[in-house]
Amino acid sequence: MFVDIDKLEEKFALLQSDIFNNFLSLEKDLSVGDEDIWNSDIAKGHVKIISEGATFEKAIASFSMIKSSNLPNSSNILKRFPKSNGYIAMGVSVIAHPLSPLIPTSHLNVRIFLIFDNDSLIDWWIGGGCDLTPFFESKEDFRFWHKSLKSYLDSYDKSLYKLFAKQCDEYFYLPHRNEKRGIGGIFFDDHKMDNIDNSLSFLKDLVKTYNKNIYQIVNHKIKDEYNENHREFQKIRRGRYVEFNLLHDRGTKFGLESGGRTKSILSSLPPAVSYPFDTPEHLLEFEKKLNKVLETCWIINQ
Repeated sequence: MFVDIDKLEEKFALLQSDIFNNFLSLEKDLSVGDEDIWNSDIAKGHVKIISEGATFEKAIASFSMIKSSNLPNSSNILKRFPKSNGYIAMGVSVIAHPLSPLIPTSHLNVRIFLIFDNDSLIDWWIGGGCDLTPFFESKEDFRFWHKSLKSYLDSYDKSLYKLFAKQCDEYFYLPHRNEKRGIGGIFFDDHKMDNIDNSLSFLKDLVKTYNKNIYQIVNHKIKDEYNENHREFQKIRRGRYVEFNLLHDRGTKFGLESGGRTKSILSSLPPAVSYPFDTPEHLLEFEKKLNKVLETCWIINQ
């Protein structure tokens, strides 16, 4: 089976541009962001960056592709393909850390994995998803987020939403704290449609849904006022994001073990984080309310 790698790369680059342009449309005084194009012996990438914007304190849309003959242990693929001698992993990873603590942090990832035996493609699959990490409750936004994701997946297969939403809650979980990272979304791996083109259309529709959701959620909260206590609490809770990405995230482990660029792999970490020994007393009410949000199952059951 022949796969046009250059064409695949073009399609993922277009998804990256769509996402980043959506971020830029939500900024007041920023029409372009920074970018970083890089290459190594086995990988290459293109990172688009917003730093210290009026809306996003940090927003990253990163395309990367790695081509290698050595599968990392973290990929859990060695048992399935012990005799394969090559793979290509390609995708776009997105993180948006808004300045306002009233707007949730959001994450998205879309990717394809190709396994080769010599020059012959022997298997492939797609993965990805998106999730929302709030610091303060907004039931309207949380319900809209899940309703929109359900509508997107229902257009393909009505059995997918509950499965992918459950997998998201299970994956974005901090076992050492016994808490979810946020209010969930969807997460899937080792998935495929009937062919690669249709699978890429599936990912494209996910990106469209994410863009629509973020645009609406940001505009819903962007004018809401917050104070230094809200901001202080946001920085403390961002620490949970750091913990998950460094301790549990398979994408982080895969990138580091496969020889990816550390600077890009860790670009999802928040720009400003606080790690007090205990939550300050004046923020305990915020923490109590957020814990109730995290303990709630936001998955739509109808």
